[in-house]
Amino acid sequence: MNGRSDIMQQDPFGNLIDWGPVLDLLEEISDKGQLASCQKGLIRILRYRGNWRLREEVLLRVGRIETPSAELIHQVLAILGDDNIYYDARILASKALIALLENTRDGFRSEMNKAVKQVTDRLMATPQPPHFDDALLKLSPKIERLSA
Repeated sequence: MNGRSDIMQQDPFGNLIDWGPVLDLLEEISDKGQLASCQKGLIRILRYRGNWRLREEVLLRVGRIETPSAELIHQVLAILGDDNIYYDARILASKALIALLENTRDGFRSEMNKAVKQVTDRLMATPQPPHFDDALLKLSPKIERLSA
């Protein structure tokens, strides 16, 4: 594996059921600017449905990652598009997506923008609650701008 792949494979978070120490570790890693080194763990937290607070804290912080992986972006997009996830988390996901896509440098931005556009178009085709609709309306032009 190359160095970048090795870095992104770290998952220091351990047992997510005992979420207090996970939040502390997440804050510490974030404060040190080392979120990119544990994207595998961040993805696992985003997939974990047992604690909304963990998911929200990760969504609030992932936009700081300067070299996001495609897997991380796809997981944030999955949250945005999941009708079974509460709207506040999906709004946070829309904000995180904007930052992640702006930070994408690996030549897959175009592919990611298309995937985000497909999800947002699908969501905007049906009535949404006002706050979520506002988030989608803010996301859509930013995706267009990044695609240009």
